[in-house]
Amino acid sequence: MCPGWSFRLPALNGLDDSGDRAASRKRVVLVAWVNTITMYNTSAALKAAEELVEALKRASTASVVEHHDLLKRVDGVRMALEQPYDIIAKQVKCINLFGALYSLSKLGVVDTVPAEGTITSAELAAAANTGPDTYAHNAASQAYNVKALGGYFSMCMDFNKVFMAFPDYVKSHAPDDVFDLKKSPFAYTFGKEGKTYYEVIDEDPDQRQVWNHVLQSLEKNMPIAGMFPFESLKAQVEKEPERAFMADIGGGKGQALLKLQESIPGVFGGKLILQDLPLVINTLAPEDIPDIEKMAYDTFTPQPVKSKPGPSPDAHVYFMRRLLHDFYNPVCVEILRNTVSSMGPDSRLIVCDMLVPEKADVNGSKELYWLDLNLMCISGKEKKLTEFVEIFDAVGLELVKVWPSGVGATVQLETRLKREGRP
Repeated sequence: MCPGWSFRLPALNGLDDSGDRAASRKRVVLVAWVNTITMYNTSAALKAAEELVEALKRASTASVVEHHDLLKRVDGVRMALEQPYDIIAKQVKCINLFGALYSLSKLGVVDTVPAEGTITSAELAAAANTGPDTYAHNAASQAYNVKALGGYFSMCMDFNKVFMAFPDYVKSHAPDDVFDLKKSPFAYTFGKEGKTYYEVIDEDPDQRQVWNHVLQSLEKNMPIAGMFPFESLKAQVEKEPERAFMADIGGGKGQALLKLQESIPGVFGGKLILQDLPLVINTLAPEDIPDIEKMAYDTFTPQPVKSKPGPSPDAHVYFMRRLLHDFYNPVCVEILRNTVSSMGPDSRLIVCDMLVPEKADVNGSKELYWLDLNLMCISGKEKKLTEFVEIFDAVGLELVKVWPSGVGATVQLETRLKREGRP
């Protein structure tokens, strides 16, 4: 182990390997389990398969929640049949497959094959230095086009490089370095220490555009609406229309505000403000975000939409979606202070992020955990509710309510300025 570093897995459904005699027995059992040749349970697999079939019959047009449930049931059937070798073989196959696909993507092979029709080996070889035969896309391969999910896949592979380099990072860095935005594992892996993750990707404008496109595409799979009831603010917004209905901080290309316009046509006559760095804001044309005001803003500076005196009145709602998870807790405190100081007495600050459960559910969604690993690489992290409460308390906010989405671990946390005797 590396001095100063502590690696400890979270308790799984209450099971905590504490190093005592009982834990030693558990490890013996684990070794026996790994060495078992016929560990699969066909009766359990059959039961899981039957439940899957019934769920499929009920979900002819599955919602997002039902879709995730169906995939979870499919995984359950395989898990009931898998032996230890099957598990390792599957992972090795993925490693090799990802390596091949990453090479095809980076060499331009995927984007060179036309979306429709075929391309000869000579034409493909001239463009991407490939071998003989004739090639055409199928539905699966088209997903790896850079304009589809190819950029996302490439980003994931870049983070995979970071994971592979992480043991060397641990050996050469102090534990607190992982909290330093300019000493992140990502910056270390790509020889860019001294720069933040975003400064690194900003060095290549084309790559930054791919990053923006990827994040915009992924947002379609991340819930926005269906949590905090924004329609409940109708009377408040109509009473003071000079105040912005919402200032979306770090809002990217306006996905959340566009969704709000869709769910509340006219947004009660209120104003919508989209805030992000100039590199993002300046790429947006008026037709991209109709009836939305653009405002270049750095979250590490004072919030310009503020209570008087200021260039504009405070907003009814300050919104931070998938922003705070990019940073460790002390940095989140710094970011929030800049906005909290601009809030009015009845302003709300709503944080939309994933919540890490107190105990991991081994049968639950893995998305939260792999995303948390990726965030660690850029000096960020997903957080527990207790962590958010501590962060809010440090900047003078109180948590009013947690609004769940019903899709994965995403929630919206409604907060307001602390005030004695608030009902």
